[in-house]
Order: sequence, then C-alpha cells, then structure tokens
Amino acid sequence: MDPLFVSSVISNLLSILFLIYLLFRFFELSFLNPIVKYSFSILEPISRPLRLILPVIFNIDFSSLVLSIFFKGLSFYLYVESQSLSTDSIESITWACLSVLLTISLILRYSLFISIIGSWVAPTSNNALLFICHGITQPLLRPFQRLTAFGGIDFSPIIVFFILIQIDRMIHNLRFYLELPGLF
Repeated sequence: MDPLFVSSVISNLLSILFLIYLLFRFFELSFLNPIVKYSFSILEPISRPLRLILPVIFNIDFSSLVLSIFFKGLSFYLYVESQSLSTDSIESITWACLSVLLTISLILRYSLFISIIGSWVAPTSNNALLFICHGITQPLLRPFQRLTAFGGIDFSPIIVFFILIQIDRMIHNLRFYLELPGLF
C-alpha cells in the first residue's frame, strides 16, 4: 500500500475530527456528554495554541477551522503526489476550503438523518450520540418548524435536507467552474 495514500487518508480523518469538534463548539453542545468531553480532551490541546491568533468569534472556532482546512489541503496534496499528478498550492487551498464546506454539509445531513431515525426508533433514549445529533440539528430545524407543522407531522427536516442539497450543488458548480478535481 502506498504510504502517501495512507497519509492522505489519515490527514483527511484528522480534518473531519476537527470539523466535528468545530460543530460541537458552534452548537454549544454540553461538555457533560461523554463523546463531546472526550473529543474536547483530545483536540483542545492541539487547537489551543492556534486559538491565541485565531479566537472563537460568534461560536465559530477559527483555530479548528484552519486546522481542518490545513489537514484537508495536506490530504489533497498527498493524494495528488501519490497519483503523480500536478497541482499548485492555490489549487490545494481552494480544493480544501470547498471540501471542508461539503464535509460540514455531509455531517449535518447525517446528523439530521440519525436524529430523525432516533426519534422514531427510540424517542426517549439517553444515547450520547443521539443527544449530539439532536443538539446539532435542532437549531437548524427550529426556524422551519413554526412554518411546517401540519396535523402533527413535521416537514422541517425535508426543507433542511433540500437546503443542504442545494448548497452542495452550488459548491460542486463552483468546483466545476474552477476546474478542480472531484475527490470529495
């Protein structure tokens, strides 16, 4: 197995972990949740030094965002090198930023899906993952729940899914316009 490809995968996983940590901080999830607490204990020492330069503004942890973009760019660069393709640093950074946006959208969609299934299967569950998914998706659903509750059926997840899919389409169109490779 190619060591550059393995390094690319590891770098991509680190980027996803920092994005999840960013979402935990953005949605102000409870640190009493064992998953949030564990991720905080692992990732906070890495992002704390960078936070001196890039603070948390409006619940957006810019240090985690920059680390995620860095690891996505590194992943892209390592993958391109493992395939003996040519690229430049601007292309890597642009690809990394678009990939981070797509990954955030993907995390939000999976959280919404898990939250919906969890509310059907185990509505009174104390599962830590379900609390996280509910904590992430509830602020997204709340503005639409006032408008879409008809006869006890909530159509707000459909609207949020539709919006996230449209955002994905805009990002993919931008990727095609910039002629970036499709490695998302």
